[in-house]
Amino acid sequence: MLVPMTRLQVIGHKRDIDQTVQVVQALACVQLISGPQVHAGLRPYALAGEQRELETLSFLLARLDALLALLPGIPGQQPIPWTEADLAGSLRADLERNASGVEELARQREALHNDAETLPSYADTVRKLVRLTPELTELRGYETIALLVQKRYRPAIELLAQEVEAIAGPEFELVMDQVDPEQVGAILVVPERAAAQVEALLGRVQVSRVRLPESLRNVAFQDALGQIERRLNAIPGELAQVDTQLHQAAAEHHSRWLGARQAVARRLEQLRARRQLGETDHTFVLVGWVPKRNVAAAIAALESQLPGALAVEELPPAEAEMQAGAPVLLENPAFARPYEFFIRLLALPQPGSFDPTWLMALFMPLFFGLMLGDIGYGLVILVVAGVFHFRSAKGSSVWAVTAFLMMGAGCAILWGLVFGEFFGPLGYSLGLRPLWRERSEPEALAPLLIFTVAIGAAQITLGLLLGIWQAWHARHIHQLWERAGMLVGLCGLFLLVAVAARQLPSGWATPGLVAVLVGLVLLIRGLGSVGVLMAPVELLGVVGNILSYLRLAAIGLASVFLAVVADEMAGRIGVVWLGVIVALLFHALNIAMGAFSPSIHALRLHYVEFFSKFYEQGGLPFQPLGQAEPGDAGAPGLSAP
Repeated sequence: MLVPMTRLQVIGHKRDIDQTVQVVQALACVQLISGPQVHAGLRPYALAGEQRELETLSFLLARLDALLALLPGIPGQQPIPWTEADLAGSLRADLERNASGVEELARQREALHNDAETLPSYADTVRKLVRLTPELTELRGYETIALLVQKRYRPAIELLAQEVEAIAGPEFELVMDQVDPEQVGAILVVPERAAAQVEALLGRVQVSRVRLPESLRNVAFQDALGQIERRLNAIPGELAQVDTQLHQAAAEHHSRWLGARQAVARRLEQLRARRQLGETDHTFVLVGWVPKRNVAAAIAALESQLPGALAVEELPPAEAEMQAGAPVLLENPAFARPYEFFIRLLALPQPGSFDPTWLMALFMPLFFGLMLGDIGYGLVILVVAGVFHFRSAKGSSVWAVTAFLMMGAGCAILWGLVFGEFFGPLGYSLGLRPLWRERSEPEALAPLLIFTVAIGAAQITLGLLLGIWQAWHARHIHQLWERAGMLVGLCGLFLLVAVAARQLPSGWATPGLVAVLVGLVLLIRGLGSVGVLMAPVELLGVVGNILSYLRLAAIGLASVFLAVVADEMAGRIGVVWLGVIVALLFHALNIAMGAFSPSIHALRLHYVEFFSKFYEQGGLPFQPLGQAEPGDAGAPGLSAP
């Protein structure tokens, strides 16, 4: 559900602005609104002396973030608190004294990792070319250029050598040979005076020379391989030494800098919050959105901290203001809370509209379980999702998705009992009998399709009813006529289909036809000037939405028949252990597809077919002052300052 919001106004003398903002920040339940937007007579609060402090703290925050990213984390380490007075001078001195050593260690570590990653490829290249170099004589005043090209380009190298000889003269020498089945190596020896011209020629013909690292730039090829290997052997020891020094630095500085980072971020938030305030010559005005349930406690906290200094009152927002500017805070039962992630993935609902989170919590696992519908698959997904769920941070995307998979797997186990499936038809051979039908039987196809269409009809009808309520509540008259027309027309189509299927007497055909016509008239009224053309299309679109739920049966049948193939192949392979391996591979593939495909299609049915009938999106998240502090629990709350 959407938490009701109201506005809180605080008026006080400017000398109390710091303490007031600190109290509001500690409450963590007030989202500031720009004061001049609320009261026309106010001017925006002017940052004067605070501007320099804001710039200094912004620099320190960036510096601390960079340093903390360089240091390894230490489990269980608690931040050391800093006072506001310490931030002004001692923090800067601390960073000037200790930051350069940490940054130097981090540079050394990065250089060592780069060498460990790149030197093996250089060693491989040099190893291919080094057998060409014994034919060369080390001469002063000459430069060696190494090339490594595909075998098919050997004639091109020979032509290139002729042009190089024209530049370098008779002092030029070429050694070329095939160094592996696919590549040809070439060594060009040219006088230093001609090296620049040869380099330019290679650039024009787009032939790249083999370049060694900077540390080996002046080392002969005969010696380069040995130096590279010695360097690779030395890197692990040097890396361990640098890591030890970084851990020592982390033990010394991490807690202190983490505490400083929290204090700087907290103070910066206080300074930036002032931009949202309004002011007169002697007073400030703070206005913010507050969950209605927190208003009394927030007023009490402000008045107790600054007794007699503030005028605090609730400003009930007008309906238009509520629709336009109120932030959105979702609050749902524990079983539905993971599905708030899927709502945010699409968009938050508008203020004052309907929160469908709990509906997703009811329908999505049901749809997932119907599509998977296997006890064995459900148990595997339940265990795997449970492992990731309980190891992930509460409220994270992994936590939400795995919670859905666990609920969906539970429903898959229940549907598996309905269909009698345990790793496909293996359950039948173990004595498991379906409570309804075996999906693999041809006779089960028609009832299953009818059942899924009925589910779609029920959910779409619910969506239209919610849409009518939503349009009435928001006074959107055109949407009211449009959704009412869809619902009436759909009811008429239900009657006509029931008569055609001989489930109702033929006398119901006339009321059904009348309902379709009335629905079209209402649709035309709601759609306006294009209604005559679009009304039939919209009504058929609703029918298409319902038929889209056939995917619940189709995906489930694809899963069960893949399981049948796995079990049958295992039985037909003469070697028992090989048959078991083949069956396990097919079932593993089916489980992976069973976790992914039903999730996507269950989500699509909600986003496209269901939500389009009532969901009003476009809300902005509730972001109270104080929520962005490091280590914040996430959900807005109310705490004593």
